[in-house]
Amino acid sequence: MTVEDVMLSLQWDLPPTSVWESVQNTSSPAWSTVSLEHLQAQYCMGDTLDVRVDMRDHSGRPKTHGGDFILARIHSPKLQASAAGAVTDLRNGSYRVRFTLLWPGEVQVSVLLMHSSEAVQALWRSRQLNYNKITHKGNFVKGSKTETSECGFQLNASKSLCEYKDERDGESYACYTPPTLPCHSIDTMSSFNTPGSALTKEEASLLTGNHIGVKIKNKFGNVDVKNCCVIPNSRGRDCIQRINPSIPNGYFWRNQWSSLYYQTGSFFTLKSINSCLKGKTLYLMGDSTVRQWIEYLITIQKEFQSILNSVKGISSIKFVNPKGEYSIQWKVHNYPWITAHKSKLSESSYISRDLDTIGAEGEDTVVVIGVGQHFRAYPLELFIRRLLSLRGAIQRLQARSPGTRIFIKMENTRELSSEPERFSDWHGHLQNLAQRKVFGDLEVGFVDAWEMTVAANTFATHPNPTFIASEVAEFLSRLCHIAQGTSARPKS
Repeated sequence: MTVEDVMLSLQWDLPPTSVWESVQNTSSPAWSTVSLEHLQAQYCMGDTLDVRVDMRDHSGRPKTHGGDFILARIHSPKLQASAAGAVTDLRNGSYRVRFTLLWPGEVQVSVLLMHSSEAVQALWRSRQLNYNKITHKGNFVKGSKTETSECGFQLNASKSLCEYKDERDGESYACYTPPTLPCHSIDTMSSFNTPGSALTKEEASLLTGNHIGVKIKNKFGNVDVKNCCVIPNSRGRDCIQRINPSIPNGYFWRNQWSSLYYQTGSFFTLKSINSCLKGKTLYLMGDSTVRQWIEYLITIQKEFQSILNSVKGISSIKFVNPKGEYSIQWKVHNYPWITAHKSKLSESSYISRDLDTIGAEGEDTVVVIGVGQHFRAYPLELFIRRLLSLRGAIQRLQARSPGTRIFIKMENTRELSSEPERFSDWHGHLQNLAQRKVFGDLEVGFVDAWEMTVAANTFATHPNPTFIASEVAEFLSRLCHIAQGTSARPKS
Protein backbone atom coordinates (compact mmCIF):
# COMPACT_ATOMS: atom_id res chain seq x y z
CA MET A 1 0.00 0.00 0.00
CA THR A 2 1.35 3.43 -0.97
CA VAL A 3 0.46 7.05 -0.31
CA GLU A 4 -0.87 7.20 -3.86
CA ASP A 5 -3.13 4.17 -3.23
CA VAL A 6 -4.70 5.84 -0.21
CA MET A 7 -5.12 9.20 -1.92
CA LEU A 8 -6.81 7.49 -4.86
CA SER A 9 -9.25 5.72 -2.53
CA LEU A 10 -10.30 9.11 -1.12
CA GLN A 11 -11.03 10.76 -4.48
CA TRP A 12 -14.79 10.32 -4.12
CA ASP A 13 -14.68 12.11 -0.77
CA LEU A 14 -12.79 15.14 -2.08
CA PRO A 15 -14.81 18.23 -3.04
CA PRO A 16 -15.85 18.69 -6.68
CA THR A 17 -14.32 21.60 -8.54
CA SER A 18 -16.93 24.28 -9.05
CA VAL A 19 -16.84 27.93 -10.02
CA TRP A 20 -18.77 30.38 -7.86
CA GLU A 21 -18.86 34.13 -8.20
CA SER A 22 -20.18 35.22 -4.81
CA VAL A 23 -21.39 33.95 -1.46
CA GLN A 24 -24.91 34.06 -2.93
CA ASN A 25 -23.97 31.03 -5.06
CA THR A 26 -22.89 28.91 -2.09
CA SER A 27 -24.92 26.43 -0.02
CA SER A 28 -27.27 28.09 2.45
CA PRO A 29 -28.62 26.30 5.54
CA ALA A 30 -31.46 28.85 5.71
CA TRP A 31 -32.76 27.96 2.24
CA SER A 32 -31.99 24.23 2.36
CA THR A 33 -34.43 21.68 3.78
CA VAL A 34 -34.58 18.28 5.46
CA SER A 35 -37.57 16.07 4.62
CA LEU A 36 -38.71 12.57 5.55
CA GLU A 37 -38.49 9.82 2.98
CA HIS A 38 -40.83 6.82 2.98
CA LEU A 39 -43.27 8.29 5.49
CA GLN A 40 -44.76 5.63 7.77
CA ALA A 41 -47.95 5.56 9.81
CA GLN A 42 -45.99 4.19 12.74
CA TYR A 43 -42.30 4.04 13.62
CA CYS A 44 -40.99 1.21 15.78
CA MET A 45 -37.69 0.57 17.54
CA GLY A 46 -35.39 -1.06 15.02
CA ASP A 47 -36.88 0.74 12.02
CA THR A 48 -34.71 2.67 9.62
CA LEU A 49 -35.45 6.37 9.27
CA ASP A 50 -34.32 8.02 6.03
CA VAL A 51 -34.31 11.76 5.49
CA ARG A 52 -33.36 13.74 2.38
CA VAL A 53 -31.40 16.96 2.51
CA ASP A 54 -31.94 19.28 -0.45
CA MET A 55 -29.38 22.04 -0.69
CA ARG A 56 -30.08 25.49 -2.10
CA ASP A 57 -27.92 28.57 -2.42
CA HIS A 58 -28.48 31.94 -0.74
CA SER A 59 -30.82 32.97 -3.55
CA GLY A 60 -32.97 29.86 -3.09
CA ARG A 61 -31.72 28.12 -6.22
CA PRO A 62 -31.27 24.32 -5.99
CA LYS A 63 -27.66 23.16 -5.87
CA THR A 64 -26.69 20.77 -8.63
CA HIS A 65 -23.54 19.21 -7.19
CA GLY A 66 -22.47 17.65 -3.91
CA GLY A 67 -19.47 18.14 -1.65
CA ASP A 68 -21.14 19.80 1.35
CA PHE A 69 -19.86 18.66 4.76
CA ILE A 70 -22.89 17.51 6.74
CA LEU A 71 -23.18 15.90 10.20
CA ALA A 72 -26.44 14.43 11.43
CA ARG A 73 -27.87 12.81 14.53
CA ILE A 74 -31.12 11.82 16.22
CA HIS A 75 -31.65 12.67 19.87
CA SER A 76 -34.14 12.74 22.73
CA PRO A 77 -32.97 15.36 25.26
CA LYS A 78 -35.20 14.18 28.13
CA LEU A 79 -33.78 10.67 27.82
CA GLN A 80 -30.21 11.88 27.24
CA ALA A 81 -30.28 9.61 24.20
CA SER A 82 -28.62 10.21 20.82
CA ALA A 83 -27.14 8.44 17.81
CA ALA A 84 -25.29 9.49 14.66
CA GLY A 85 -26.65 9.12 11.15
CA ALA A 86 -24.89 7.99 7.97
CA VAL A 87 -24.76 10.67 5.28
CA THR A 88 -24.68 9.70 1.59
CA ASP A 89 -23.80 12.35 -0.97
CA LEU A 90 -26.00 11.83 -4.05
CA ARG A 91 -23.70 14.22 -5.96
CA ASN A 92 -26.61 16.23 -7.33
CA GLY A 93 -27.19 18.75 -4.52
CA SER A 94 -29.14 16.27 -2.39
CA TYR A 95 -28.08 13.94 0.42
CA ARG A 96 -29.64 10.93 2.10
CA VAL A 97 -29.18 10.49 5.83
CA ARG A 98 -30.00 7.11 7.37
CA PHE A 99 -30.71 6.55 11.03
CA THR A 100 -31.67 3.49 13.05
CA LEU A 101 -34.36 4.14 15.67
CA LEU A 102 -32.93 2.66 18.83
CA TRP A 103 -35.14 3.83 21.69
CA PRO A 104 -38.82 4.61 22.23
CA GLY A 105 -40.21 8.13 22.63
CA GLU A 106 -40.08 11.49 20.89
CA VAL A 107 -37.02 11.61 18.64
CA GLN A 108 -35.63 14.80 17.09
CA VAL A 109 -33.65 14.87 13.84
CA SER A 110 -30.80 17.36 13.63
CA VAL A 111 -28.82 17.95 10.42
CA LEU A 112 -25.93 20.42 10.54
CA LEU A 113 -24.28 22.08 7.57
CA MET A 114 -20.72 22.16 8.85
CA HIS A 115 -19.28 23.65 5.64
CA SER A 116 -20.72 24.40 2.23
CA SER A 117 -19.18 22.54 -0.69
CA GLU A 118 -17.51 25.81 -1.69
CA ALA A 119 -15.94 26.15 1.75
CA VAL A 120 -14.75 22.53 1.59
CA GLN A 121 -13.19 23.22 -1.78
CA ALA A 122 -11.32 26.19 -0.27
CA LEU A 123 -10.18 24.11 2.72
CA TRP A 124 -8.82 21.38 0.47
CA ARG A 125 -6.95 23.83 -1.77
CA SER A 126 -5.43 25.58 1.23
CA ARG A 127 -4.46 22.34 2.96
CA GLN A 128 -2.61 20.94 -0.01
CA LEU A 129 -0.85 24.21 -0.79
CA ASN A 130 2.02 24.08 1.69
CA TYR A 131 3.39 23.03 5.09
CA ASN A 132 3.63 26.59 6.41
CA LYS A 133 0.42 27.08 8.39
CA ILE A 134 2.27 26.25 11.60
CA THR A 135 5.63 27.72 12.64
CA HIS A 136 7.78 25.46 14.84
CA LYS A 137 10.57 26.75 17.05
CA GLY A 138 13.38 24.46 18.14
CA ASN A 139 15.18 25.25 21.37
CA PHE A 140 18.87 24.24 21.37
CA VAL A 141 20.70 23.94 24.70
CA LYS A 142 24.32 23.32 25.65
CA GLY A 143 25.30 24.03 29.21
CA SER A 144 23.95 27.45 30.11
CA LYS A 145 23.70 28.56 26.50
CA THR A 146 20.38 28.52 24.62
CA GLU A 147 19.56 29.30 21.00
CA THR A 148 16.33 29.03 18.99
CA SER A 149 15.75 28.24 15.35
CA GLU A 150 12.79 27.68 13.04
CA CYS A 151 11.92 24.07 12.27
CA GLY A 152 9.56 22.40 9.82
CA PHE A 153 8.94 19.81 7.13
CA GLN A 154 9.82 22.02 4.18
CA LEU A 155 12.45 24.65 4.84
CA ASN A 156 14.61 26.63 2.43
CA ALA A 157 17.18 24.05 1.33
CA SER A 158 19.62 26.77 0.26
CA LYS A 159 20.25 27.56 3.94
CA SER A 160 22.21 25.43 6.36
CA LEU A 161 19.91 22.81 7.93
CA CYS A 162 19.92 20.39 10.83
CA GLU A 163 18.09 17.35 9.47
CA TYR A 164 16.44 14.74 11.69
CA LYS A 165 15.60 11.62 9.70
CA ASP A 166 14.25 8.14 10.22
CA GLU A 167 15.55 6.56 7.05
CA ARG A 168 13.65 3.28 7.42
CA ASP A 169 10.19 4.83 7.74
CA GLY A 170 10.83 7.90 5.61
CA GLU A 171 10.05 10.29 8.47
CA SER A 172 11.98 13.56 8.61
CA TYR A 173 11.96 17.19 9.66
CA ALA A 174 14.61 19.87 9.85
CA CYS A 175 15.62 23.06 11.62
CA TYR A 176 17.71 25.92 10.38
CA THR A 177 21.15 25.46 11.89
CA PRO A 178 21.42 27.60 15.04
CA PRO A 179 24.12 30.28 15.13
CA THR A 180 26.69 28.39 17.20
CA LEU A 181 25.21 25.29 18.85
CA PRO A 182 25.38 21.84 17.22
CA CYS A 183 22.34 20.11 15.72
CA HIS A 184 22.31 17.37 18.36
CA SER A 185 21.79 19.95 21.12
CA ILE A 186 18.12 20.39 20.17
CA ASP A 187 16.12 20.06 23.38
CA THR A 188 12.50 21.17 23.00
CA MET A 189 10.02 22.21 20.35
CA SER A 190 7.04 24.57 20.46
CA SER A 191 4.79 26.09 17.82
CA PHE A 192 2.38 28.84 16.91
CA ASN A 193 -0.05 29.46 14.05
CA THR A 194 1.71 31.21 11.19
CA PRO A 195 0.06 34.57 10.52
CA GLY A 196 -1.76 34.91 7.21
CA SER A 197 -4.07 32.81 5.11
CA ALA A 198 -4.15 31.13 1.71
CA LEU A 199 -7.88 31.90 1.37
CA THR A 200 -9.44 34.69 -0.63
CA LYS A 201 -11.65 37.19 1.20
CA GLU A 202 -14.79 35.47 -0.13
CA GLU A 203 -13.53 32.02 0.86
CA ALA A 204 -12.62 33.22 4.33
CA SER A 205 -16.13 34.62 4.79
CA LEU A 206 -17.53 31.09 4.35
CA LEU A 207 -15.50 29.92 7.34
CA THR A 208 -16.69 32.43 9.90
CA GLY A 209 -18.71 31.34 12.92
CA ASN A 210 -22.15 32.05 11.48
CA HIS A 211 -21.44 29.74 8.53
CA ILE A 212 -20.15 26.72 10.50
CA GLY A 213 -22.31 24.02 12.07
CA VAL A 214 -25.66 25.63 11.24
CA LYS A 215 -28.81 23.55 11.60
CA ILE A 216 -30.84 22.98 8.43
CA LYS A 217 -34.57 23.31 9.05
CA ASN A 218 -36.77 20.21 9.06
CA LYS A 219 -39.99 20.03 7.06
CA PHE A 220 -41.41 17.69 9.71
CA GLY A 221 -41.74 17.50 13.48
CA ASN A 222 -40.43 15.02 16.02
CA VAL A 223 -40.76 11.32 15.25
CA ASP A 224 -42.77 9.26 17.74
CA VAL A 225 -41.06 5.89 18.14
CA LYS A 226 -42.93 2.95 19.68
CA ASN A 227 -41.62 -0.18 21.34
CA CYS A 228 -43.74 -2.37 19.08
CA CYS A 229 -42.25 -5.62 20.40
CA VAL A 230 -43.31 -5.23 24.02
CA ILE A 231 -45.36 -8.14 25.30
CA PRO A 232 -47.82 -7.77 28.22
CA ASN A 233 -46.18 -7.25 31.61
CA SER A 234 -42.69 -7.05 30.13
CA ARG A 235 -40.28 -4.31 31.08
CA GLY A 236 -39.25 -3.52 27.52
CA ARG A 237 -35.91 -4.29 25.90
CA ASP A 238 -37.67 -6.79 23.63
CA CYS A 239 -36.73 -5.39 20.23
CA ILE A 240 -33.22 -6.72 19.99
CA GLN A 241 -34.23 -9.17 17.27
CA ARG A 242 -35.46 -6.26 15.14
CA ILE A 243 -32.26 -4.25 15.35
CA ASN A 244 -29.38 -5.31 13.13
CA PRO A 245 -28.21 -2.00 11.68
CA SER A 246 -25.32 -1.28 9.40
CA ILE A 247 -25.24 2.03 11.23
CA PRO A 248 -24.55 3.15 13.87
CA ASN A 249 -22.10 1.26 16.12
CA GLY A 250 -23.98 2.40 19.20
CA TYR A 251 -25.87 5.22 20.86
CA PHE A 252 -26.06 7.24 24.04
CA TRP A 253 -28.72 6.32 26.58
CA ARG A 254 -28.96 8.17 29.90
CA ASN A 255 -25.74 9.91 28.87
CA GLN A 256 -23.78 6.64 28.66
CA TRP A 257 -22.62 4.93 25.50
CA SER A 258 -24.29 1.64 24.62
CA SER A 259 -22.68 -0.44 21.89
CA LEU A 260 -24.89 -2.44 19.54
CA TYR A 261 -22.29 -5.20 19.38
CA TYR A 262 -20.72 -5.43 22.84
CA GLN A 263 -21.97 -4.91 26.39
CA THR A 264 -20.52 -1.59 27.44
CA GLY A 265 -22.77 -1.05 30.46
CA SER A 266 -20.67 -2.97 32.99
CA PHE A 267 -17.51 -1.08 32.11
CA PHE A 268 -18.63 2.09 33.82
CA THR A 269 -17.83 0.54 37.21
CA LEU A 270 -14.38 0.39 38.77
CA LYS A 271 -14.79 -3.30 39.61
CA SER A 272 -15.47 -4.28 35.99
CA ILE A 273 -12.70 -2.05 34.65
CA ASN A 274 -10.13 -3.58 37.01
CA SER A 275 -11.37 -7.08 36.21
CA CYS A 276 -10.99 -6.53 32.46
CA LEU A 277 -7.50 -5.06 32.78
CA LYS A 278 -6.22 -7.58 35.36
CA GLY A 279 -2.86 -9.00 34.35
CA LYS A 280 -2.59 -6.81 31.29
CA THR A 281 -0.03 -4.30 30.05
CA LEU A 282 -1.77 -1.47 28.21
CA TYR A 283 0.21 0.80 25.91
CA LEU A 284 -1.54 4.04 24.92
CA MET A 285 0.30 5.81 22.10
CA GLY A 286 -0.56 9.09 20.47
CA ASP A 287 -1.92 12.53 21.20
CA SER A 288 -3.57 14.08 24.23
CA THR A 289 -6.99 12.66 23.34
CA VAL A 290 -5.51 9.24 24.17
CA ARG A 291 -3.77 10.69 27.20
CA GLN A 292 -7.26 11.45 28.50
CA TRP A 293 -7.84 7.71 28.80
CA ILE A 294 -4.97 7.15 31.24
CA GLU A 295 -5.95 10.27 33.18
CA TYR A 296 -9.49 8.89 33.52
CA LEU A 297 -8.29 5.42 34.50
CA ILE A 298 -6.06 6.92 37.19
CA THR A 299 -8.68 9.38 38.43
CA ILE A 300 -11.30 6.69 39.12
CA GLN A 301 -8.78 4.90 41.38
CA LYS A 302 -9.18 7.40 44.18
CA GLU A 303 -6.07 6.39 46.09
CA PHE A 304 -3.93 7.12 43.02
CA GLN A 305 -5.40 10.48 41.96
CA SER A 306 -2.40 12.39 43.32
CA ILE A 307 -0.22 10.83 40.61
CA LEU A 308 -1.66 13.21 38.02
CA ASN A 309 -0.57 16.27 39.99
CA SER A 310 3.07 15.49 39.21
CA VAL A 311 2.80 14.59 35.53
CA LYS A 312 1.11 17.58 33.91
CA GLY A 313 2.91 18.83 30.84
CA ILE A 314 5.20 15.85 30.26
CA SER A 315 5.30 13.50 27.30
CA SER A 316 4.64 10.19 29.02
CA ILE A 317 2.76 8.74 31.98
CA LYS A 318 3.09 5.29 33.53
CA PHE A 319 0.65 3.87 36.05
CA VAL A 320 0.93 0.52 37.83
CA ASN A 321 -2.07 -0.67 39.79
CA PRO A 322 -0.81 -3.22 42.35
CA LYS A 323 -4.34 -4.11 43.43
CA GLY A 324 -5.65 -4.57 39.92
CA GLU A 325 -2.39 -6.20 38.82
CA TYR A 326 -2.05 -4.26 35.59
CA SER A 327 -0.03 -1.41 34.15
CA ILE A 328 -0.85 1.42 31.74
CA GLN A 329 1.61 3.60 29.88
CA TRP A 330 0.87 6.61 27.67
CA LYS A 331 3.46 8.16 25.41
CA VAL A 332 3.04 11.04 22.99
CA HIS A 333 3.69 10.55 19.29
CA ASN A 334 6.69 12.21 17.68
CA TYR A 335 6.80 15.51 15.77
CA PRO A 336 4.65 17.32 14.69
CA TRP A 337 3.09 18.80 17.80
CA ILE A 338 0.93 21.89 17.62
CA THR A 339 1.29 23.44 21.05
CA ALA A 340 2.71 26.53 22.70
CA HIS A 341 4.16 24.28 25.40
CA LYS A 342 7.72 23.08 24.95
CA SER A 343 7.75 19.41 24.01
CA LYS A 344 10.93 17.64 25.03
CA LEU A 345 12.40 15.75 22.10
CA SER A 346 14.34 13.30 24.26
CA GLU A 347 11.05 12.03 25.68
CA SER A 348 9.43 11.37 22.31
CA SER A 349 9.87 8.84 19.54
CA TYR A 350 7.95 7.60 16.56
CA ILE A 351 5.16 5.19 17.50
CA SER A 352 6.42 2.75 14.88
CA ARG A 353 9.74 2.54 16.76
CA ASP A 354 7.96 2.12 20.11
CA LEU A 355 5.89 -0.72 18.66
CA ASP A 356 9.10 -2.40 17.55
CA THR A 357 10.27 -2.55 21.20
CA ILE A 358 7.28 -4.67 22.25
CA GLY A 359 8.30 -8.32 22.31
CA ALA A 360 6.27 -11.49 21.87
CA GLU A 361 4.25 -10.75 24.98
CA GLY A 362 0.97 -12.35 23.91
CA GLU A 363 -2.67 -11.64 24.60
CA ASP A 364 -2.07 -9.80 27.86
CA THR A 365 -0.42 -6.98 25.90
CA VAL A 366 -2.78 -4.35 24.49
CA VAL A 367 -1.96 -1.34 22.31
CA VAL A 368 -4.17 1.67 21.57
CA ILE A 369 -3.02 4.17 18.93
CA GLY A 370 -4.64 7.56 18.47
CA VAL A 371 -3.20 10.20 16.11
CA GLY A 372 -4.56 12.93 13.90
CA GLN A 373 -5.35 16.21 15.64
CA HIS A 374 -1.79 17.53 15.24
CA PHE A 375 -1.72 16.66 11.51
CA ARG A 376 -4.77 18.59 10.31
CA ALA A 377 -2.79 21.69 9.36
CA TYR A 378 -0.51 19.85 6.92
CA PRO A 379 -1.02 18.30 3.46
CA LEU A 380 -2.81 14.97 3.76
CA GLU A 381 0.09 13.01 2.29
CA LEU A 382 2.11 13.69 5.46
CA PHE A 383 -0.51 12.05 7.64
CA ILE A 384 -0.86 9.09 5.29
CA ARG A 385 2.90 8.51 5.36
CA ARG A 386 2.74 8.39 9.16
CA LEU A 387 -0.17 5.92 8.99
CA LEU A 388 1.72 3.68 6.58
CA SER A 389 4.76 3.55 8.89
CA LEU A 390 2.37 2.56 11.70
CA ARG A 391 0.85 -0.11 9.46
CA GLY A 392 4.25 -1.66 8.88
CA ALA A 393 5.05 -1.64 12.61
CA ILE A 394 1.67 -3.20 13.46
CA GLN A 395 2.29 -5.99 10.94
CA ARG A 396 5.74 -6.66 12.42
CA LEU A 397 4.31 -6.76 15.95
CA GLN A 398 1.51 -9.11 14.98
CA ALA A 399 3.97 -11.41 13.20
CA ARG A 400 6.10 -11.90 16.32
CA SER A 401 3.23 -11.67 18.82
CA PRO A 402 -0.05 -12.81 17.20
CA GLY A 403 -1.97 -12.59 20.48
CA THR A 404 -1.26 -8.90 21.07
CA ARG A 405 -4.45 -6.85 20.74
CA ILE A 406 -4.26 -3.56 18.83
CA PHE A 407 -6.89 -0.83 18.67
CA ILE A 408 -7.12 2.37 16.65
CA LYS A 409 -8.85 5.31 18.31
CA MET A 410 -10.37 7.45 15.60
CA GLU A 411 -10.26 11.24 15.75
CA ASN A 412 -13.06 13.06 17.55
CA THR A 413 -14.63 16.36 16.57
CA ARG A 414 -13.26 19.59 18.04
CA GLU A 415 -14.37 23.13 18.82
CA LEU A 416 -16.25 24.97 16.10
CA SER A 417 -14.23 28.02 17.15
CA SER A 418 -10.97 26.31 16.13
CA GLU A 419 -9.35 28.05 13.18
CA PRO A 420 -11.06 26.11 10.38
CA GLU A 421 -8.41 26.64 7.72
CA ARG A 422 -6.01 24.68 9.92
CA PHE A 423 -8.18 22.54 12.18
CA SER A 424 -11.64 22.08 10.62
CA ASP A 425 -13.43 18.83 11.41
CA TRP A 426 -13.58 18.23 7.68
CA HIS A 427 -9.83 17.63 7.86
CA GLY A 428 -10.43 15.18 10.70
CA HIS A 429 -13.19 13.43 8.74
CA LEU A 430 -10.85 12.94 5.80
CA GLN A 431 -8.09 11.64 8.07
CA ASN A 432 -10.48 9.12 9.63
CA LEU A 433 -11.33 7.83 6.16
CA ALA A 434 -7.59 7.46 5.53
CA GLN A 435 -7.21 5.48 8.76
CA ARG A 436 -10.02 3.12 7.72
CA LYS A 437 -8.25 2.55 4.41
CA VAL A 438 -4.78 1.99 5.89
CA PHE A 439 -5.79 -0.21 8.85
CA GLY A 440 -9.08 -1.67 7.64
CA ASP A 441 -7.65 -4.99 6.40
CA LEU A 442 -5.54 -5.61 9.53
CA GLU A 443 -6.56 -7.47 12.68
CA VAL A 444 -7.19 -4.31 14.68
CA GLY A 445 -10.21 -2.95 16.52
CA PHE A 446 -11.58 0.55 15.99
CA VAL A 447 -12.92 2.83 18.70
CA ASP A 448 -15.00 5.27 16.68
CA ALA A 449 -14.67 8.43 18.74
CA TRP A 450 -15.90 10.39 15.71
CA GLU A 451 -19.30 8.69 15.66
CA MET A 452 -19.57 9.09 19.43
CA THR A 453 -18.84 12.81 19.41
CA VAL A 454 -21.24 13.38 16.50
CA ALA A 455 -23.97 11.50 18.37
CA ALA A 456 -23.35 13.53 21.52
CA ASN A 457 -23.00 16.82 19.63
CA THR A 458 -19.73 17.27 21.49
CA PHE A 459 -17.43 19.69 19.71
CA ALA A 460 -14.39 19.60 21.98
CA THR A 461 -10.81 18.51 21.32
CA HIS A 462 -10.77 17.17 24.87
CA PRO A 463 -14.27 15.97 25.78
CA ASN A 464 -15.34 15.93 29.43
CA PRO A 465 -14.62 12.94 31.72
CA THR A 466 -18.18 11.62 31.38
CA PHE A 467 -17.64 11.26 27.65
CA ILE A 468 -14.18 9.75 28.10
CA ALA A 469 -15.78 7.12 30.36
CA SER A 470 -17.92 6.08 27.38
CA GLU A 471 -14.90 5.86 25.06
CA VAL A 472 -13.09 3.66 27.57
CA ALA A 473 -16.18 1.50 28.10
CA GLU A 474 -16.46 0.94 24.33
CA PHE A 475 -12.79 -0.06 24.21
CA LEU A 476 -12.98 -2.41 27.20
CA SER A 477 -16.13 -4.11 25.92
CA ARG A 478 -14.26 -4.96 22.72
CA LEU A 479 -11.09 -5.96 24.59
CA CYS A 480 -12.84 -8.34 26.95
CA HIS A 481 -15.16 -9.83 24.34
CA ILE A 482 -18.51 -9.38 26.01
CA ALA A 483 -20.81 -9.74 23.03
CA GLN A 484 -24.14 -8.00 23.03
CA GLY A 485 -27.05 -10.09 24.21
CA THR A 486 -30.81 -9.68 24.33
CA SER A 487 -30.75 -7.25 27.24
CA ALA A 488 -29.11 -4.39 25.43
CA ARG A 489 -32.04 -2.14 24.59
CA PRO A 490 -33.37 0.77 26.60
CA LYS A 491 -36.51 0.33 28.59
CA SER A 492 -39.63 2.10 27.45
